[in-house]
Amino acid sequence: MKKLHVAALTSLMAMAATSAFASNEMYVLGGVAIDNNDIGGEFTLGSQIMQSNWYIESSLLLINANDKYAYGNNPTITVDEDLDSLLVSVAPMYKHNLSNNFAIYGKLGAYHIKSEVKSKKSDGTSTKGSTVNFGATYGIGVEYKSLTPIFGQSQFLARAGYDWYEFSSSNDWHNRDSTFGIQAGFTF
Repeated sequence: MKKLHVAALTSLMAMAATSAFASNEMYVLGGVAIDNNDIGGEFTLGSQIMQSNWYIESSLLLINANDKYAYGNNPTITVDEDLDSLLVSVAPMYKHNLSNNFAIYGKLGAYHIKSEVKSKKSDGTSTKGSTVNFGATYGIGVEYKSLTPIFGQSQFLARAGYDWYEFSSSNDWHNRDSTFGIQAGFTF
């Protein structure tokens, strides 16, 4: 978990340093991400690179999934599972402006995820476990930015897009996942 914190802080420091050397646009967004009918929180900080159409951004995704199922006939055993996931990603992104307000974007980068699973069975047994994975992430989406500032020089920014996460591991129950995210925030 400490490596995750160091990676997140390093990416934030790199973005802040990049913006400090030139008058680049930075943005902060918050919203929701939907993953296989589970809803989580998603937070993004990004920075323009050298006043171009290229950006670098870091996202934090928190998802909690609960599942209940049963197996067996004599007796039937029910299982309650609780899965908590924390994902941090860093990705360069390219924005293509369609107009002064709208842009489409694509990104490709890397992520780190830590998941913890807690299971409780009706026979009284319980288990805990965790997994850590690294992998590639890529995404596409559309973005809206207001023309007039909402306060100071900050403009309103809203985004909707899909992100995919790829990883390979022999002991995991999946190796590809995706989220649909809706976020809003502002530039500074």
